[in-house]
Amino acid sequence: MTQDRSRIRRMIEAGVPRKALRDLGNLVRYGRGRPLSDECIWIDPRLASERYSRPETGPAYRRRHSGVVADGDWDLSRAPIESGVKIRACRSHFVDGLSWEDTGIVEVMMRRIERHGIFDGCRSRDDVLARYQDIDRMFDEVSRNRRIDPVSKRAERFRREHGGVLVHIDRNGLPMLAGNGNHRMAIARILGLERIPAQLGALHRTAFDNGILQELRRPN
Repeated sequence: MTQDRSRIRRMIEAGVPRKALRDLGNLVRYGRGRPLSDECIWIDPRLASERYSRPETGPAYRRRHSGVVADGDWDLSRAPIESGVKIRACRSHFVDGLSWEDTGIVEVMMRRIERHGIFDGCRSRDDVLARYQDIDRMFDEVSRNRRIDPVSKRAERFRREHGGVLVHIDRNGLPMLAGNGNHRMAIARILGLERIPAQLGALHRTAFDNGILQELRRPN
């Protein structure tokens, strides 16, 4: 019973009821080829040179908007991916050889913990250091295996690719990092991986009309 309540609470927090309605609406609008919320797509991380920069006005698409098909200029709100603090820290650490502390990311995390109480599952400096030890192990594993596995292969999987590297797809069919999965994206780019799994975020209507989903659904 406790597990059932926990799962229901997690479904509500992840916006699953609204996503299910979105899936139904997409089926009616776009037919069998419609996008699915939280679905797994496959992207070339080398093409993800920009990140979504949430606009001051207009829609600000997040993980809960997974599967939205949206027209307009929302995808023009972007910045270079290397401007992201976690992306820069990974490059400084794995490429330039700086310690995590010297990259500045530990202090960034501590400021966010002070502000929010918990950030990225961390509540203390020890938690932050342990997290980045895990990132080191991830890098070693991905470097050795030359792949990143979909979330669906993890013991803690929840719904489709929920929890994966979140990307929005712009009008040209290119992925934009959308605020989640920074370390995995950074590692994939540093190691020159050609294909990684990602969680579909928002999808520009022009890219959808041009059939980009057919390509994104192919793992190879």
